[in-house]
Amino acid sequence: MKSKKFFKGKSAVITGAASGIGREFALNLAKYGCNLVISDINMEKLELLRKELEEFPIKVISVNCDVTKNSQVRNLAKISIKELGEIYFLFSNAGIATGGPFEDITQAQWEKTINVNLFGMYYVVKAFISKFLEQKFGHIIVTASIAGSLGVGGLNPYNTSKFANAGFCESLYSEYSHRGIDVSVICPFPIRTNLIDSVGFGISPEKLEGINADDMQEALKIGKSHYWEEFTKKQGLSHGFAGGFPVERAVKRFIKKIKKKKLYIFERRYGRAMQFLRGFIPGLYRKILISFGKRHLKLLNEATEKALEFAKKQ
Repeated sequence: MKSKKFFKGKSAVITGAASGIGREFALNLAKYGCNLVISDINMEKLELLRKELEEFPIKVISVNCDVTKNSQVRNLAKISIKELGEIYFLFSNAGIATGGPFEDITQAQWEKTINVNLFGMYYVVKAFISKFLEQKFGHIIVTASIAGSLGVGGLNPYNTSKFANAGFCESLYSEYSHRGIDVSVICPFPIRTNLIDSVGFGISPEKLEGINADDMQEALKIGKSHYWEEFTKKQGLSHGFAGGFPVERAVKRFIKKIKKKKLYIFERRYGRAMQFLRGFIPGLYRKILISFGKRHLKLLNEATEKALEFAKKQ
């Protein structure tokens, strides 16, 4: 009830709202009476969400927005300010992931990951910061990942972009918190979303020789399915990646911590534990990095081999 009172009548803008964490934020904030502008590049899913949100007594606007296009982001800000007036919460949530051995990930995959996760975030915050300064209040919430606090082998572009998300938010917090603008960076451990749909896999060109491109696209779906099932499986840190946490429960916890204006937001204590270990027990932290890296690269290799095996049979 306290959260409902806190959010009721306020307004939020959410990028990457059509699915996953963004969708759950939209649904929960709508239940609390928060007016919304939701945006995504997947307009089919976004419109389905908009219709679902119409059952709540709030204002809902959907906007087609590719966060890598600065002109589209500026248009999103223009529409949001026109329709909602004051903006209380800005969720920079759109993101993608890329996995694979560092030597096999292409420059194009690097650029795509950085453009969405880093420049997309920059464009979104840049487009709204003047409004927040004019209002003298507002809360910027960036969805990063535990990969922005813990480096894991096989996720190099993703880790780089998510560490950048965290650094960006710390810098914003340092610069604007005394001017009425709050900043939070969300760092979930693996939770069950549809992030895998947009994941790029780095595969050595030699392994792709003689394989039809269309067949490989179908095969990658099988490889990704295996990867995501194992990566998000309910296991502890000693055997898995502490995944399997439901996105619905995670977002409810995120919202409670947004209300408390936390800078770093985790859905579980693992995140805080990693920050502590990095600072106070660096030897153990390095061992965890090595262990996670080995297990993750092994899983990536399994997923890749399953995909290649399928493709070669076509």
